[in-house]
Formats: sequence, structure tokens, C-alpha cells
Amino acid sequence: MNIPAHRVYADDRERPSGIPEILRTRFRMSVVESRLPLGDYWLGSGIIVERKTLDDFALSIIDGRLFRQIQRIKQRAETAVLILEGNPAQPLSVDMHPHAFKGGLLSVALDWEMPVVFSETAEDTALMLWLMQEKHGPLAKSVSIRPGRKPKRLNARQLYVLQGLPSVGPTVAGRLLAHFGTIERVINASVDQLIEVAGVGNKTADKIREVVSAPAA
Repeated sequence: MNIPAHRVYADDRERPSGIPEILRTRFRMSVVESRLPLGDYWLGSGIIVERKTLDDFALSIIDGRLFRQIQRIKQRAETAVLILEGNPAQPLSVDMHPHAFKGGLLSVALDWEMPVVFSETAEDTALMLWLMQEKHGPLAKSVSIRPGRKPKRLNARQLYVLQGLPSVGPTVAGRLLAHFGTIERVINASVDQLIEVAGVGNKTADKIREVVSAPAA
């Protein structure tokens, strides 16, 4: 998705929530409303957001929608986020055991590696969307994500280089270097070899292979 800064695509079924209008009036974002094939909001840099109320989240677990939706989003999105909207202190109107609800949350976060963000109101959700766009959108990508003085020690420089790979933070960078021994071996590793490293799933491995094997634009 190549979405300009400060623009968001919203599914037209989100209009009753009031969020698209809040994005326009309060955050001065350009909102395009249309029937999206998946997700509720599309932001810059490939971010797809699925928004659910707490009750809808529970219902989607019961009727089986949840994981079908997440699977489709994860197949398409560079980054996928689930926003759960509502007051967690209020009881659900859906008959569901709390353990089942929490099990669904854990499955989304751990099995599907999809971040879950909580918001209490539509205004709070709109703020979250704006912050996502500001932090990770096209304008943010034009600024270095690793500012400051570069490390001088060899091991630190190696870790610094590996942290430039998609979805690789300091911990995973250290694991990659320890597992493969050199940056060269990391770069030449196949998807199957990469996923042997703890913290590297299929999605991250695919992104790494795409970056290191793609020709210069």
C-alpha cells in the first residue's frame, strides 16, 4: 500500500463509530471511505488495523470470524494491529467465560504475532490511528530509525547492521549473530534456516529474504 502521509483509508462500515469524522476534524487527516477487502483502516507503510469492540471480539471468537480475519490480514499486511475498544472494567454483554476471552487475546498476540492495542472510546481509537500514522507512516520513514553515533566495537557494529533488517530488534539481532556466527551467513540463510532462531517467525524470515535478495530500485 502506497498511502500518502496524513491519509487513511477507512471501511465505510466504520462511519457509525464516528472515528472517520474525528480523524478529519480533530487530527486533520484525509480520510477516504470505501469498502475495504480486509481490515477497518489502512495506514501508510502497509499498516492494516482491525478495530473491534470488546463484545464484537467475543462474538468473533464464538462464531469463528476472528482467526479467519486475522489470517487474511496477516497474509496481506506488512504490519497488522488489532484495536480493542471499550471499558475492560465493564462486563461483556456476550456470554463468554473470561478465560476464553483472555485465551483469544493470547492467541492473537502470541500465535499470530499481531499486536493488540486497547482503547476505551472512539476518540481514543482515533488518537491511536493518528499516532500510528505519525510514528510509522511515510513521513516517519523518511527519518532514520537508528539515529545517533554509530558504535565502534566490532560486535556492536555487527548487531547494529542486523537491526536494520525488518522486524529485527536488539534481542533477535543477538540471537541471529550467535546462531549463524557472521552477518554474511545471516544474509545467505534461507527462510527455513532463519526460523530456527527464536523470535524469527515465517513472516519476519520472508521479509528478511525479500530485503536481502531484492534488486536495487
